[in-house]
Amino acid sequence: MHAEAFGRKFVRAAILGMALAAASLQSVAQYPDKPIKMIVAWPPGGGTDGVARIVAKHLSERLKQPVVIENRSGASGQVGTEFVAKAAPDGYTLQYTVADSHSINPHVFPKIRYDASKEFTPIAVVGGMPNALMVSNNVPAGTLPEFIKMAKDKPSRFTYSSWGMGSGGHIRMESFKSYMGIDLLHVPFQGSGPGFAAVLGGQVDAMMVPLGLAESNYRAGKVKLLAVDTPQRYPSVPDVPTLAEMGIPLTFAFWQGVLAPAKVPDSIVNFLNREMNATLMDPQVRQELIKVGLVPGNPGVNGFGGTPQEVRQFLDSEFTRWGKTIQDAKIKVE
Repeated sequence: MHAEAFGRKFVRAAILGMALAAASLQSVAQYPDKPIKMIVAWPPGGGTDGVARIVAKHLSERLKQPVVIENRSGASGQVGTEFVAKAAPDGYTLQYTVADSHSINPHVFPKIRYDASKEFTPIAVVGGMPNALMVSNNVPAGTLPEFIKMAKDKPSRFTYSSWGMGSGGHIRMESFKSYMGIDLLHVPFQGSGPGFAAVLGGQVDAMMVPLGLAESNYRAGKVKLLAVDTPQRYPSVPDVPTLAEMGIPLTFAFWQGVLAPAKVPDSIVNFLNREMNATLMDPQVRQELIKVGLVPGNPGVNGFGGTPQEVRQFLDSEFTRWGKTIQDAKIKVE
């Protein structure tokens, strides 16, 4: 009897296991059959949020399901990123993010509460934002060499703003300072808007900003742009020289992309990767992204697209690159 009872128990367990597996396969086959949340770990109205909404709109059209932006800002992107790390791995919670959350924060914040390498599944890289060194009109320098000379002649005399300690603007400028051998005083703000306004108003001298944020004020003559970090001169500001043409081999482009929690089924990851790549290949989508200052494509695979494995390799290389920059600059935020 004991053997028979054990046998019945084993058969029931096997049937239950097959039923669960079948249900899982069915849910994957039907994915997505309800709205998808796309978490943005920064406030509404910012640069990252704006690009995320373009991506979400066009991805929704391809998936025939709403992709809804949900802003969970705080702690330099840590709040929203931690939320995604702990979300169910079913493909219905994604993150639209920038390098700050995964390539920068783990090296800067010792008490971070997520593992950028282990708790996420890369889906696709959307592109990167070119950057510009912006200075106030109060700064007498009209070219980058003039600004560098003035900074060397008067150490700590000039200031620069960023959107917070350990932020992308902070890291980029510290990298620039280190390479150029100059000393500028850091003035952190709570957000890029106040930091930008301080340069615009002449209270702070300089800022390393995404080019898209500075273009209109530059064209209106309200600030000066001394250099951009693109390989060639950027079409919308062709009169601004590149760092490369001045012999400075630096690029500050931060990737932007879509990730999911770890352990999302491979079939869903591969499906989302294909749909994201197809979305990014659409000429209309590319034009919309370029209009807001993003250069579409994945530099890790020399252009658009890339498999999830290639995206992970690229993100791993960015993690290492920025980790070394931060270590060399001795940047830590307790």
